[in-house]
Amino acid sequence: MTNELPEIMFKAAVRSNVGLVRQNNQDSGYVGPNFLLIADGMGGHAGGDVASAITVSRLSALDTPQHSSDLLGELRSAILEANERINAAVEERPELAGMGTTVTALMRHDSRLCLAHIGDSRAYLLRNGELTQMTSDHTFVQMLVDEGRITEDEAEHHPQRSVVMKVLGDVGATPELDMSIRNAQVGDRWLLCSDGLTGFADIRDIKHVIETVDSPDDACDQLVDLALDGGGADNVTVIVSDIVEADPAHTDDPGSNAGSVRINPHYALLGSSAEATRQMTVINDDPTADTDVMHADDIAAIGAGEHIGPTEPGMPGSADAELTAHPASTSEFDDEAESPAAAAAPGGPVTAASAVEEDRKLSRAERKAQRKADKKALKPAAETLEDDDDYEEAPRRNFFGWIVTVLVVALLAGAALFGWRYIQSQYYVTEENGRVAVYQGISQDLGPISLSHLQEQTEIEVSSLSSFTQDRLGQTIPAGSKEDADDIVNNLRSEASRDTSGEDIRPGVNEGGDPAPSSDPQAPGGEGQ
Repeated sequence: MTNELPEIMFKAAVRSNVGLVRQNNQDSGYVGPNFLLIADGMGGHAGGDVASAITVSRLSALDTPQHSSDLLGELRSAILEANERINAAVEERPELAGMGTTVTALMRHDSRLCLAHIGDSRAYLLRNGELTQMTSDHTFVQMLVDEGRITEDEAEHHPQRSVVMKVLGDVGATPELDMSIRNAQVGDRWLLCSDGLTGFADIRDIKHVIETVDSPDDACDQLVDLALDGGGADNVTVIVSDIVEADPAHTDDPGSNAGSVRINPHYALLGSSAEATRQMTVINDDPTADTDVMHADDIAAIGAGEHIGPTEPGMPGSADAELTAHPASTSEFDDEAESPAAAAAPGGPVTAASAVEEDRKLSRAERKAQRKADKKALKPAAETLEDDDDYEEAPRRNFFGWIVTVLVVALLAGAALFGWRYIQSQYYVTEENGRVAVYQGISQDLGPISLSHLQEQTEIEVSSLSSFTQDRLGQTIPAGSKEDADDIVNNLRSEASRDTSGEDIRPGVNEGGDPAPSSDPQAPGGEGQ
């Protein structure tokens, strides 16, 4: 008699934090009873947050109990559609060129899980007290580790440890995804996280939290605290999910978002409907809060211009959580954003269009009132000056003005000197006449002034390197010092030598296969799961 595996579902929580250094949150996350997703965006202030929001918006539609028999194909197709949306958004907004995002997604159907991965976010499985990394980082240093050219310890301090070799988005290549099917067991616990956690928290501390904290919500909070205590120099987003037996009454429950897609839901419309994007604004809670959560239904309603009613008491975004309305983040392409947020009536129905109009009316009224107050304050001072026969203070004020001018000029000169010294301390590696070259400075020009000069041209032929490395050289590889630049050149020299010898150094696992197959039926992800 065959024992059938019980149907399962996710009991999950998500948290996202901007960190202690970054100015905006480029991470996005999603959790639901049938689907989990981490997307770590990249591409600068006006880019990564858009790419991750678009990805979550498209893939969250997979949070449904039923899927086709081709789970891998269904998930792969959805990710490729998200990739097309990101590229379409770049066509709409050229200033977003080069943006991309990682994807680590887990989709459930019956008792099986479909795992898709690209980039350097990670998925871990805790089973029977063992925490196993279920994904492989698509990074330059991981390639070096896999080839035995550096150790794991050296990878942690390598100057190029943040260089990601595969991502979703506007990178000029078809995404190469790691895909696998895994059997789930009730009692398993999954951790999905951006590198803002693993880059700043010790894996032993992470395992201790995952093992000992029962509530997924509490575990997420403690993991974010670990990252912040470790320096918090990057956005951090974590998902903790327990595998529980499926409850048909809850498999259709709405999911929750975190990060950029929660703070900037209008970003999710880029690449899909230009007209809707122009009319879109944001209705959400305080974007500076440590934890950013928003229901997927709310985002969909905002995108359609529908009314948003009160949520359940106690939930983020509910009346008792002091719901407020905020305009879109003032990124460089947010032409419509012009004023601080206006408070919405708690629990009352509002629309995106009405929120924008009220916000603009309030801003105009505030500016008008401020101008009146300024005129009133200045009028007595002007009248006093006209009636005053003592003008001895005027020369003093002129002298003071000269002092301020001299100080400002001195500060500007000092800043320029500091900036120039900083530029001269930087290096980058690029292509020059078909060979690898090292430049001192930064790869930008200030009008007619070049901010870099050729420091060394090597014998390494660019044509002997992999296509990925050639692309990286075309975009320039930054180095923080001459020593870092020399390390990069040495790595490229080794790669050219290996490539000439006929060895294949392409990292990663081709899509369609299990990135870590196991013949052990008891191993996580093995056939016996």
